[in-house]
Amino acid sequence: MTTLGGVRRCSAVTIGLALVLAGCSSPGQLPTLTPTTAARTTSTATPTPTIGPPGPVDLTTLEAATPWALLPEAPMDPDPFATPTGEVVYPIDEAGVAVYDAPGGAPFATLPVEAYRGVTGYPVVARTDDWLQVMLVARRDLPSRVGPDKVNAVTGWVYGPQTTTAMLDTLIRVDPTAGTVSIVTNGTVTTTTEAGFGKPETPTPRERTFVMSIAPDHNAAYSPVFVYLGSHSPTLDTFKTGPAPIAIHAYPTHRGEISNGCLRIPADQLDPFAAVPLGTPVVFVT
Repeated sequence: MTTLGGVRRCSAVTIGLALVLAGCSSPGQLPTLTPTTAARTTSTATPTPTIGPPGPVDLTTLEAATPWALLPEAPMDPDPFATPTGEVVYPIDEAGVAVYDAPGGAPFATLPVEAYRGVTGYPVVARTDDWLQVMLVARRDLPSRVGPDKVNAVTGWVYGPQTTTAMLDTLIRVDPTAGTVSIVTNGTVTTTTEAGFGKPETPTPRERTFVMSIAPDHNAAYSPVFVYLGSHSPTLDTFKTGPAPIAIHAYPTHRGEISNGCLRIPADQLDPFAAVPLGTPVVFVT
């Protein structure tokens, strides 16, 4: 576990389905149909309505979705243990874009260009029309108030035309049972290392997340850089002077349940993890 320096500002299509009622008749009898008794059923296809673009939003009234934010309005990840496709989005406007509680719903936060030290790519987990549901780096609330199961798996909806997208071919796969962390590129494991995990009282969260930032922590000499993830400790409200984000970092001991929630790996294995693109999905073997 490490601390984040600084302070951020808080906030049918009916398919013409003709239902044919099969009339039963005695053998040898044919049903008699006349123009006055024959019935014709017709149906008109009704297109599914398209959810249009949002109206104007004053982003200055919304809290930025950073690691410091608490966003109780944020929807839960619809499938927190699945592997994302690799599609990530980036806000076009330097001020960020509004984040909504549903496609065409109410805005509750701003998706910033930089969540923390670097241009962040936000993985897409669902889409409806031009709307994209993306992972966020904020917490829903403090663990002491909502419990460990409602801290992470935070998402929000953004309007696709307000973002640019990219496809990443890399993911990080974490296997707590095997005690390993791996990098997988185009379906092939390119790096695997032993890793230490969170202690029972400060466990490593298992919901999918992503690489938020890669940066040094000058107060932690044991690791030259930290691969910060978008998830947080499910039991610690704070760590030192800030929130409690999970990170992959070097540490002299790196086996078993030994950390405050971070993934500790050998120092000579850190470089490949420090070279992955921001937005790289992180998934846990369950």
